Amino acid sequence: MTPTAVRQGLTTALDTITGLRCFDYVPDSLAPPAAVVEPLEINYHESMVNGYDNYQAYVLVIVGRMSDRSSSDRLDAYLAPSGSQSVKAAIEADKTLGGACSSLIVTDAMPRSVVVSGVEMSDYRFGVEIYG
Repeated sequence: MTPTAVRQGLTTALDTITGLRCFDYVPDSLAPPAAVVEPLEINYHESMVNGYDNYQAYVLVIVGRMSDRSSSDRLDAYLAPSGSQSVKAAIEADKTLGGACSSLIVTDAMPRSVVVSGVEMSDYRFGVEIYG
């Protein structure tokens, strides 16, 4: 399991959501709706004698201005546990990310806001536990 393969695997999974621009790195600028895979947190030696590593990934899904009603509606579709716009369903469709890991699970989604090019936008930060 490598950080690059995991980030690319997450982006490939998210690319299945129509209209969502996906990045496996933090871009200098973007146009919403967009998904950004943040740098990974890594816990080495999760079991005895180098049994496996555990990665914690965070995916930001950014939709647009905070006051825009359509932003809320779009976020609701991304938050759904299933469906063609579901972030959770897209990531968990292949729990090995094309062989990049042994297994994964989307654990949570936290509302936030982010400033992009001087504009405050709505986003959710999805947590993903990834096992080597």
